[in-house]
Amino acid sequence: MHVNADWKTGTKAMCIKSVSMDHMDTIVFAVRGTATFMDWAVNLNTEPTSPAGFLDDDGNLCHAGFLAVARRMIGPVASRLRQLLEENPRRASYSLLITGHSAGGAIASLLYAHMLATSPAASSELNALTGRFRRVHCITFGTPPVSLLPLQKPDRPEFKKFMFLSFVNEGDPVARADKAYVKSLLELLAAPAPAVEPSRKSNKQCSSASGAPSKNHGPREKSKFSLAAKESKTSVKSSRSHSSTKSSKSRPAGPVWKVPPSPLSNAGRIVVLRSGNPDAKVKRAKPLRERLSEGVVAQVVTDEQLRDVIWGDPVCHVMRFYAARLEVLAIGAVTAQGH
Repeated sequence: MHVNADWKTGTKAMCIKSVSMDHMDTIVFAVRGTATFMDWAVNLNTEPTSPAGFLDDDGNLCHAGFLAVARRMIGPVASRLRQLLEENPRRASYSLLITGHSAGGAIASLLYAHMLATSPAASSELNALTGRFRRVHCITFGTPPVSLLPLQKPDRPEFKKFMFLSFVNEGDPVARADKAYVKSLLELLAAPAPAVEPSRKSNKQCSSASGAPSKNHGPREKSKFSLAAKESKTSVKSSRSHSSTKSSKSRPAGPVWKVPPSPLSNAGRIVVLRSGNPDAKVKRAKPLRERLSEGVVAQVVTDEQLRDVIWGDPVCHVMRFYAARLEVLAIGAVTAQGH
């Protein structure tokens, strides 16, 4: 299934792949959006638009481009689901899983919220099929913000066992990407390395970075320090950190970059995937195998907490990295070593 690109809404073409996994009693709808951070840059039509007739909450506002695509997908997705049910009536007892990566995850989240809408105004041929399945889940990866107010699973008894999860790799820039954020990130990456003040403390920092304790740094040492400082900027802490429970002394030293406010929020229950080794140094070109050797920790966070970081590591947005980390977590869960 293919949805053409729309220059008016600033969105790339979307592809949907539907698979009936009969051995697992599950139907999977996967929305493939943009694959890389550079591709995603065209999805910056973030003008908030009313979801009237699509979501329960008419007062909420959604990303114009993603909402337009989700609306166009209602008919094709409903038609395909009906076809799968007609082919095998037993599939009415299956679970339905809607998933997607990057912009595809944003579309999946909106379609899921639409399927769980209960108001008459939001009813549609797709919404009417929700009750035909035992459970309906949504799991996304590296999804950008989609709505003014976070999209969450309705607190209703019939949805209690439904899952709405959003996995985010620490460092993935798309997880907070909007116009102001991307502009700020580009300015950060283009800025010169943080200057080192000529103080005793600064000399220590310079020594640790260059590997040579010296008051008069030669060209080689200075260059080495600048490179280390620039690499550290891909995961800079915001000046509005939510670590209020910790004292300022416990906060890691490093450059501070003011994160611009974001008008949109992330959807679902957000799970951040982090390195299992908090002392591991950030390297821009670190191979995936080396990153995976550090282990993986899954941590539930709020949308507000994500607003206080700026991430700029494109490797963390690759779906292959998400899949590999989730495999590590799954193996750890089976062997009772998971986090």
